[in-house]
Amino acid sequence: MGSPKVKKDANEVMLRFGYSEADEESSDDERFRTRLHLDHGFTDYYAARLIVSGDKRKNDSLEHDALTLENRFYLLKADEYGFDFGARASYSLKDGDKKPDKISVGFYELVPLDAYEIRANQIFDHEIGEDSEDGIGAELRFQVTRKVSDDHKLGLESFHDFGNLKEQSGYSAQAHTFGPVLKGKIFENYKYETGYRVGISKDAPDHSIKFFISREF
Repeated sequence: MGSPKVKKDANEVMLRFGYSEADEESSDDERFRTRLHLDHGFTDYYAARLIVSGDKRKNDSLEHDALTLENRFYLLKADEYGFDFGARASYSLKDGDKKPDKISVGFYELVPLDAYEIRANQIFDHEIGEDSEDGIGAELRFQVTRKVSDDHKLGLESFHDFGNLKEQSGYSAQAHTFGPVLKGKIFENYKYETGYRVGISKDAPDHSIKFFISREF
């Protein structure tokens, strides 16, 4: 789950891994995805992130999928407003025949409540260039975690991918998933996040697993 926070001169390297299983005819069946994030905070309000994505479909090899430049803006801080709020704008350049490219805008909230933390993301995207389709894609994500120790949090999260809003597809044709998440710190400068989600709509992946690890310096 994305965070709105930005810190001047902070650098972060993150590796993300995801795996899903679905119906045999689905493109999400036995699908493995990777992402490498390189992030730098230029000010306390703006950071830039470069993302290199890989994708392995069933019976195929792992291939480069996209190169994304993401601009992150920290707009409201909890010290003043009681919650953190930020926005992101990104451009994804697809590799070779994996067109079309994509632009996206996202809004990110983080609400601290004593031992609890609530996060919400709203992400909207639009295809551009070769083979692009009209319409706006929309996705909502929610996460609630609670501290179980000084360095670890346990909680639940749900992802809701509504697809292209122009198509106005029903719930069963959208991708809705739900499950537990565990995240925290390991060693001195490393963070991790891992989770499992089960599909709660017909066209969602039946099972999704993720593991992230990052280092700040």
